[in-house]
Amino acid sequence: MTKSKPLTIENRWDILYVEYPEVYDAFVSVPKDPTMIDVMKKHFDLKDKTVLDIGSGAGDSSFQLSTISKQVIGLEIEDNMRQIAEDKLKELKLTNVSFIKGSALDIRLPDESVDASVAITLPLFIEDEIRTYIREAIRVTKSGGTVINVGIAPFCYGGDLAEIILGESKVTEEDTEGVVDRILRDEFGFSYFDFESIWNYDSVDHLVSTYGFIFGKRAIDHIRKTGRKQIKWTYRVHYLVK
Repeated sequence: MTKSKPLTIENRWDILYVEYPEVYDAFVSVPKDPTMIDVMKKHFDLKDKTVLDIGSGAGDSSFQLSTISKQVIGLEIEDNMRQIAEDKLKELKLTNVSFIKGSALDIRLPDESVDASVAITLPLFIEDEIRTYIREAIRVTKSGGTVINVGIAPFCYGGDLAEIILGESKVTEEDTEGVVDRILRDEFGFSYFDFESIWNYDSVDHLVSTYGFIFGKRAIDHIRKTGRKQIKWTYRVHYLVK
């Protein structure tokens, strides 16, 4: 018997990546203003570069990076996510993108083999794992290259519905993004900047079936009540020139 899909997974990203990769793909594929690649082009020179996309998921970030880079290597540990990316790659017929199986904690590439490494909302929250990932990203990046980490800004989990999802008291406490900030800046010397991006959905149902499915019943109830079709995200971009 086929298991029925629940209304929401209530923030269980581990379940999302393994069991519902198609929902994740639909979630990240909505139109955005500005897009991630708009921000990358403004702040970093990735033209004619080989870029490692760490935690490439269903491929959206890799395909965006391919429009400005010479070569993109997408690194993804989850087979189901990587399969979606591979299928899309065949449809798009891109020759400058490839995907490999691997973990951010053990990147199977030689030292100084890429011009830049990029990680976008990488789901690492344990301090030692964050340090291991950063050391690996630095290791595989060439001297003079750039290590870029794009994460959700502190206290902005779920975008501008953070207080709805977590409750007001949770949003005012130190969160895991604060830990990432401290490690990247204080221990590794990263600089950073923030930017906002509006995610535009074509209907309330579309927002509920992707964003609401991931972030929970509180978010779904709020979306249904207000009829909103946009989510504003605030991102923090940490970067280090090696």
